[in-house]
Amino acid sequence: MKILVIGSGGREHALVWKLAQSPHATQMWCAPGNAGIAQERLAQNGAPVQCVNLGAEDLPGLLAFAREQKVDFTIVGPDNPLALGIVDLFQANGLKIWGVNQKASQFEASKVFSQNFMEKYGIPTARAITVTPEIFPHAQRDKLSEHRELMLFLLQNPKCVVKADGLALGKGVLICNGRSEIYAAMLEMFSGGKFGQAGRKVVLQEYLEGIEVSLHALCDGKTAKIFPTSQDHKRALDGDLGLNTGGMGTYSPTPFLSDAQLAEVAGSILDPFMRGCAAEGIDYRGLLYPGVMLTKDGPKVLEFNARFGDPETQVYLMRLENDLVELLDASASGTLA
Repeated sequence: MKILVIGSGGREHALVWKLAQSPHATQMWCAPGNAGIAQERLAQNGAPVQCVNLGAEDLPGLLAFAREQKVDFTIVGPDNPLALGIVDLFQANGLKIWGVNQKASQFEASKVFSQNFMEKYGIPTARAITVTPEIFPHAQRDKLSEHRELMLFLLQNPKCVVKADGLALGKGVLICNGRSEIYAAMLEMFSGGKFGQAGRKVVLQEYLEGIEVSLHALCDGKTAKIFPTSQDHKRALDGDLGLNTGGMGTYSPTPFLSDAQLAEVAGSILDPFMRGCAAEGIDYRGLLYPGVMLTKDGPKVLEFNARFGDPETQVYLMRLENDLVELLDASASGTLA
């Protein structure tokens, strides 16, 4: 099987490393890849993994390459090409590809969409409100009720989490303490300077206390298979005093969830998620990665990601005993059950 992996980070290196162990892999490329990926070799025939000078968001170039090389299976690592619709493009051209389609990518590409979905389908999450420039800092005449709702939320939540609606490389989340910090964060996002279009809408979420874990589930449109627990280290500086990063390390399994507890947590999140997708006509095939806070009131979803976590992938795939090619093929083909 000829395989193309899209991406260039540690996540993609972990994917390539594991995929290369499969006897199904006879030739492999990674676009654009990195120096470490270029050192990997296939277990089946010893052939090197070839890095291709194509960006992960160069959808026309990637499609042309896959057709030219007669790639059998493409695997997408990062979120941006998923949000741009690479899965839809490849499928429209008769090419097999693993990853969520553009409609399903909204769970990560839009915090507003994700929050509304969770509230609609009873997925436990933090209380939240969506804010736009029409509401803050000065409400337009026809937005006065929404402005009052915002003021009430801030009164009830002096400490809260400010999230840019769109993709921001894992850095669009700010934990703010006090109204001045909250206002400054919203103004920074609305300005468009640092966050661009990702900050044109903002979600304010109540600040939840507890232990945060990363859940991963492989989905095939009907079935969701849960991975073991993991936990990454997000905030910079000693004592978690710094800003959120994309992740500075991770470990698995975590010591504070038994298998039975994991199954219970997963059921409270994955079951209503899959039911909601069916109701909304969303064919979710790929990886679902909810960030979950274990609070005194039970597990609550902080956000959804629509791809493997980075750095979580690195520990998951070191623990995985199954053939990753077979797993991802079953996910893409709808045959996980």
